[in-house]
Amino acid sequence: MAIAIIVAGGNSKRMEGKTPKLLLPISGKPVLYHTISNFYDHPEIENLILVVNKKINKDAKKIVRTFFSSKKNRVKIVIGGKSRAQSVLAGINYCKKYLKSKKKDILVIHNGANPIVHFDEISLCIKKAKKTGACTVIEPLTSTLKEISKKYIVKTHDRNKFAKAQTPQCFIYEKFIEALVKVGSKYADMTDESSLFETAGMKVSHIPASLNNIKITTQTDYEQVKHILGDLPDDYIVGLGQDSHEFSNKKGLTLGGIFIPDEKRMKANSDGDVIVHAICNGLLQAIGEKSLGAFANNWCKKKKIRNSIIYLEKIVKKVRRKKYKVNNIGVMIEAKHPKIDLYSKKMREKIAKACDIPIQRVGITATSGENLTPFGKGKAIQAYSIVTIKKA
Repeated sequence: MAIAIIVAGGNSKRMEGKTPKLLLPISGKPVLYHTISNFYDHPEIENLILVVNKKINKDAKKIVRTFFSSKKNRVKIVIGGKSRAQSVLAGINYCKKYLKSKKKDILVIHNGANPIVHFDEISLCIKKAKKTGACTVIEPLTSTLKEISKKYIVKTHDRNKFAKAQTPQCFIYEKFIEALVKVGSKYADMTDESSLFETAGMKVSHIPASLNNIKITTQTDYEQVKHILGDLPDDYIVGLGQDSHEFSNKKGLTLGGIFIPDEKRMKANSDGDVIVHAICNGLLQAIGEKSLGAFANNWCKKKKIRNSIIYLEKIVKKVRRKKYKVNNIGVMIEAKHPKIDLYSKKMREKIAKACDIPIQRVGITATSGENLTPFGKGKAIQAYSIVTIKKA
């Protein structure tokens, strides 16, 4: 069996702000939630011990109660010590009651501040620890490694011989206790458990860390993890838009703001530009307004405005009046014809200009539909858009 000990007793000294880093939100849930999830859902982890400091004890209990209160009651919370070593020992002392075989049971020790650990990392680290007695996840160095003094570079080292220690770190329980006995009080000053084994003269095997296994230490680390997990900043809003039109028998198609004379036009009161209409609907949804039809019918019939790019420019002004601005636009089209890739650059230029954003922030892709729908059969065109807007 494997028992996970998540060490969550840090004081977040290097983070900005008053909120402890393990309680900072990512996609609406605390960092600690994401860390626990990786082990709670892992099939090889039978029990999970969360070691916290007193400051976040109540919050940790709430997280466990809200998200991990299954019948198995697999997550136990323990108060840690002032140092990492004291916290790990608190977790190990508690886990003794769950041990089945001291010679076979694996301790999986992990930092609470590493919320993106891959299932395969955990599995491989456990597997190798069973064979070698101890295994740690390492992050190979990618930059040239320099030894320095206060003023000068002393020496350049072979970076292939060095790596950053990460977690999880896995150990056979009996071997861990053996290392503790050999090292004694020296363990108190160590910053990870592989150091304990090294000092005891015991070998530690290693496996490479996944690229996303990042320890949150600074605000920059936190922002990077948020980005990886798909979390948008609080000042971003997402909108989804859609539109479709049937082809008429007349020639002259307007699509993405450009005119294609040899293609059949859309049946519509306006120019029937499904791409621009989908973008308009996405922006209107993002700012909580009505659908495009609520505005376009008036613009088209009463004001004789049929150019959909003008509709888009008017809606971008609505976005600005809400004190937002367009951030990026993605469009997906289903159509048998025309071949969108032939025109996408000009479309992106036209849309980017109307929204006052760089062309790189407009993406247009398409599928032929494989004759499965009216759009794939060439009877109509359908477009979906996803837009993000942010505080101006």
